[in-house]
Amino acid sequence: MKLKKIKFKNILLVILVCVFIYATIQIVSFIIDTNANKKEIKQLKDDVIKKDDDKPSNEDTRVIDFDKLLSINSDTMGWINYNSNKIDYPIVKSSDNEYYLNRTFEKSYNQAGSIFMDYRNKSFDDKNVVLYGHAMKDNTMFGSLKDIFNKGFFDIDDNNYIRVTDTNNTEITYKIFSYYIIESEEYYITTSFDSDDSFKSFVNTLIKRSYRDFNVEVSSDDNILTLSTCYGSTGTSKRKVIHAKRLK
Repeated sequence: MKLKKIKFKNILLVILVCVFIYATIQIVSFIIDTNANKKEIKQLKDDVIKKDDDKPSNEDTRVIDFDKLLSINSDTMGWINYNSNKIDYPIVKSSDNEYYLNRTFEKSYNQAGSIFMDYRNKSFDDKNVVLYGHAMKDNTMFGSLKDIFNKGFFDIDDNNYIRVTDTNNTEITYKIFSYYIIESEEYYITTSFDSDDSFKSFVNTLIKRSYRDFNVEVSSDDNILTLSTCYGSTGTSKRKVIHAKRLK
């Protein structure tokens, strides 16, 4: 009996050591990946974002060199800016919604992934353009979207607007009309609609789900932007979702 207890303790100790080693490897891997992704994005911004001295000082004076971006990655679709520059990344698109989950803009394997457009979308002229990104714990990618649940966040006017620049360097402004948490589903990421009525019904559902009444009217003639990211710990099925109406 005593020998069995010793064997059990030894087995348990081995299991605990293995768990500790695995957890340590995961943490170290995460730190290495996030630091590498930050470094790549910083270098990318230094290379492709320039100041336009011809623009008035009260406007965004940045110009993005999309020719250079496209030469680095032909999957480039645009650039997103939101939440006081906390979300400030290039947007890419692949032939599926898997590839850029764990690939940087330069296509290196990385847990942080990229901000990417739903593969079913063709352009920012689609009725519902869907963008995905990881909710990274260090606030990179869509990690800072947790801020939308802070009290008074949307009382700051600029927090109601998401700005996207397409590859023609045309800035598109979207105004948020809904945000919520929901179980993972296909409905809110619908990208095309059979009729104006089906789109209007879709939008009305999104508005009803919202945790806040933004008093933004969305008609069947409008186009919208959807941001989707995980809510909670790794492996969760819940999603943080934002919907915004295209203004210009």
